[in-house]
Amino acid sequence: MASPQSPAASIGSLDNGPPSLEQLVAHFVSAKRSLASIHHVWRANEVVTQARQLLEVDAVLTSKIAFLGRGLEEQTKTLRTLRYGVDMVGVEGHDEFQPQEMLASLDESSHHLHNTLHLLKETPIHTTLQPPGTPQKYLFDFIDSSSVKDLEASLRGCIDRRSEADSVLTETIDAFGASLARLDDAIDTCPPPPDPSPSPLPPSFRQLEGHATETASLLQSLVRHYDLCVTALKHTEGGNEAATRAASDESPLPSSNDLPHDLDPNLHVNLDQLDIDVASLRPDAPPPPPMTEAERADMLAVLANDAAEVDDVVAEIRDRVADMEGLAAEMAGHIEALQASYSAHLQAFRLMVDVGQEVPEYLASCRTFQARWGEEKTKIEEGVLALEGLREFYDGFLDAYDGLLVEVDRRRSVRIKMEQYARDALRKIERLYEDDLAARNTFHITQGEHLPSDIWPGLVDPPPRYELVMSADRETAPSATMTRDKQSRQQAEVEEMERRIRDISIPSLPDDVVDGAIRRMEERRA
Repeated sequence: MASPQSPAASIGSLDNGPPSLEQLVAHFVSAKRSLASIHHVWRANEVVTQARQLLEVDAVLTSKIAFLGRGLEEQTKTLRTLRYGVDMVGVEGHDEFQPQEMLASLDESSHHLHNTLHLLKETPIHTTLQPPGTPQKYLFDFIDSSSVKDLEASLRGCIDRRSEADSVLTETIDAFGASLARLDDAIDTCPPPPDPSPSPLPPSFRQLEGHATETASLLQSLVRHYDLCVTALKHTEGGNEAATRAASDESPLPSSNDLPHDLDPNLHVNLDQLDIDVASLRPDAPPPPPMTEAERADMLAVLANDAAEVDDVVAEIRDRVADMEGLAAEMAGHIEALQASYSAHLQAFRLMVDVGQEVPEYLASCRTFQARWGEEKTKIEEGVLALEGLREFYDGFLDAYDGLLVEVDRRRSVRIKMEQYARDALRKIERLYEDDLAARNTFHITQGEHLPSDIWPGLVDPPPRYELVMSADRETAPSATMTRDKQSRQQAEVEEMERRIRDISIPSLPDDVVDGAIRRMEERRA
């Protein structure tokens, strides 16, 4: 709207002559009605206030989302590192412990051992090796088979406990993975903050402030136009009465008391002064200050020109406020998106905290698995060695028995040779004895009568008799220095030993038994 001093407004309006009283009253009523736009200005102030709050919320939420995002990223990396460590514990344990392979190895060793035990059960002790009347025995009767069963049961128990520990660790790994999967899903579903950099709210807020300032300026121009209408009526004959009647038919002007307490200072309008201006139109009001015709003509020209723009100004105020509402809605939508993103990030962060609280339990499960596997691994290794040792021992038992059969046969062969040598020696000694006896008799006949009997004590003695007695390896005969008691005891011991030796009989094994033993020994050594 033009000011009262605008020459262009004055010239343009005087072409049709000064406005009539009715036109002035109509301008006055229109100007008064236009002041209702103050409510739009109030709304503009509310929008700016709300937008300022949204701007603060935007800064806070953006910072919180950034903080939560960094925390989620860092802590998730840590959790994945821990999960990798837990996985490696399982992988290393699985590489060291292959249940199927270990069971197959144990079954193979056990099968070999049981084959050996079966041979022990089927291998009888030859009857010639046992005292007469002894029940038939087998090699299996001389071993403790319960140790084999106990050892196999212990090994299978170790494997079962290791498998159970492996199952528990697998459950731990799966649970940890499921927790991380839930966390990943929660993070993936977090909507990213809209337009994170830069935020669109500051430019929108500046636009709102510009619209609000402009609406306030437009309202001020409407107020000035209203003041001009009041002044024109004051300086027009009959204007007071006509304006009073017109004002009584319209709604009262808004008061300054109706303005919001937090109204922006830029939107301040002195509405109380409008009430004073209206009151000055009453008949009993004092006369207005004098005005020259030229001044009045200029005033009326400006008034007429501004009156044509009142509706446009009111429409512009409404349009600007509508634009502000649209911008405010966009800002509110942006904040809603931020709040949704923040809520999702916060929920994911809380879930991450819950997962973090589960980590000590997962790590404790890993330590338990490692400790248990260390114990069972040692037991399994020792058990496998013991199982192999039993198998080797029992194989050696079989081989030793065959060796015993061969040894018995060897000893019998040696005994036979020794006895043959002894018989040959006895025959030769006996012949020497008989020859010696005959020679002595001949000597006694031919020479005895010529020799006195006391010339030599052994002159008439018979030749000594010799006999071979089987004896064990023992000490030499008692010396002369031994006491008689000691010699007697030793002689008794020697005689007892000789008696026992004479009672020992070497059994005669069949040739097929000995040959079979030799064949088996050669096969084992092949």
